[in-house]
Amino acid sequence: MKLNKKSLLVACVLAAMSTTAFAATESTSSTTVTNHDTPTSTSTRVKHEQHSTSTSSAMVSSTEKTSTKSSSASVSVGLGRLGDYVAAPIISPQQQAPEAIKALQNVVANDGYIKLGQLAMVKQSGKWGLVGTDGKVLLEPQFKEMESSISADGTFFVRRKKELEHIKGDGTAVAANSEEAYQHYKTDEYTRKAIADAALDGNIQKDNTEYASSSYTSFSVKSKWGFNDASGKTVIEPQFKEVYTGFSEDRAFVKNAKGKTVAIDGSGNTVFEAPTNDIDPYKNGLAEYRRHISKFNFGGLLGLAVGIGLSNHGGFYYGDAWNPVYDGVKRGYLDRNGNIVIDSKNDAVWPMTEHGTLVKNEGKLGFMNRQGQYVIQPGNYDAGIMDYSSSLIVLKNKDNEKSGVFNVVTGKQVVPFVFDSIDFVSPTRMSVVKGENRQLIDMKSGQVVFTTLKDMSIDVFGGQYAWVHKGSAEYQLIDETGKVLFRDKDKTISQAAMFRHGYAPVKSKGKWGVMNTNGEWIVQPIYDEVNVL
Repeated sequence: MKLNKKSLLVACVLAAMSTTAFAATESTSSTTVTNHDTPTSTSTRVKHEQHSTSTSSAMVSSTEKTSTKSSSASVSVGLGRLGDYVAAPIISPQQQAPEAIKALQNVVANDGYIKLGQLAMVKQSGKWGLVGTDGKVLLEPQFKEMESSISADGTFFVRRKKELEHIKGDGTAVAANSEEAYQHYKTDEYTRKAIADAALDGNIQKDNTEYASSSYTSFSVKSKWGFNDASGKTVIEPQFKEVYTGFSEDRAFVKNAKGKTVAIDGSGNTVFEAPTNDIDPYKNGLAEYRRHISKFNFGGLLGLAVGIGLSNHGGFYYGDAWNPVYDGVKRGYLDRNGNIVIDSKNDAVWPMTEHGTLVKNEGKLGFMNRQGQYVIQPGNYDAGIMDYSSSLIVLKNKDNEKSGVFNVVTGKQVVPFVFDSIDFVSPTRMSVVKGENRQLIDMKSGQVVFTTLKDMSIDVFGGQYAWVHKGSAEYQLIDETGKVLFRDKDKTISQAAMFRHGYAPVKSKGKWGVMNTNGEWIVQPIYDEVNVL
């Protein structure tokens, strides 16, 4: 289901909102102020208890791929405390998600389509169509590509062949022609990107200064580069050999007449010499730069848990913005005056977040804030997932192979290194493994609300509901209190996606349908893919 790759932003942004696995960008990324080492695959275990809703290019469809391993499993439910390990709240009962996350949650929770009786986009024989909340077909599968509008206004962007169309749920046209449809789509796409950017930036204090240079565009005359303003008037005469970035926050990176990479301001004055020409525009006061080294590292791709969910979490997986591992490249960050805030000479520097980033050097991993100061002091750790809504990160102590939790704002360790694994599965719930048991913990009370065997998986919550299963079998649905709402007694479910508005795509006997929270089929499993709106 594709239209444009950027549409994937919200697809990812709307796909698992609390869990963002901070996988290391190993020897290719670096960062610093005090160094740390990052081997080529500083891991971040990202279990497929998170569904990675499969995506075809830019539009997302809920053909989920769940990979969890298994072996036997009996389940027990009940309240209790997990020994002495979590006897106190991990997050404050009054703790609120950042405003940016709340705004995103509002978008995720938008049930405009459901209110209009539109339930899901479905794919059959290579074509997309639409089914309603009553399970009936509203639009027969006929579109090569189909994507819902971010505004949840009951409209869709589709292609039957090459021409883009903007249609209503009954198939009638919203746009008069393909060009008009494209303009609507670009507006929709811009909104998606703005939402994704807001989620990534969180509550960063932004410089709201309006710089005239923000509208400047580069041009060349006889191989020399300069800049025009929005009216086309030349404001910086052609004099540079190359332009590496456009203006952002009144800074642009160019190659000057002497062949040096420098940052210039809106008047064309040199502010400082940059350490490399492999550099990004400024964003919220920092610019990422990359230093190429001769060492070749065979790193894997960044493995964030598939991001910002269809529930109300706070973390996310933001595709390319997290940059895959670079082979033979180190990452660092500069402030607007050219000062190195986090040095590329570190062994590894993770991508920057609202609170800061992980830095690894000399075998030790810590967390630095955006000023380059350690908040979590370097230790013999591996990185786990991060929850933006509560500013928590999982770290694994390599000395005892146990996981704990730290607050990235205060640096305080709020859960000791006693668990075999820890996953954030909602803004207030975490799934932990200790010994032979997996347990769901209420982070506001410290209580265990659900217990099962360790080879069972607890998926990320969609609203108040989460799937529990062993690999591709033994599915059951629980709510946030740990109550089992139903079990797949007939053992027909082989995959299930996150709930959205009380509905979830479910795969049975090789086909996808839609279930409600009572385990009833709203849409029979006859489709190749399903995407709940």
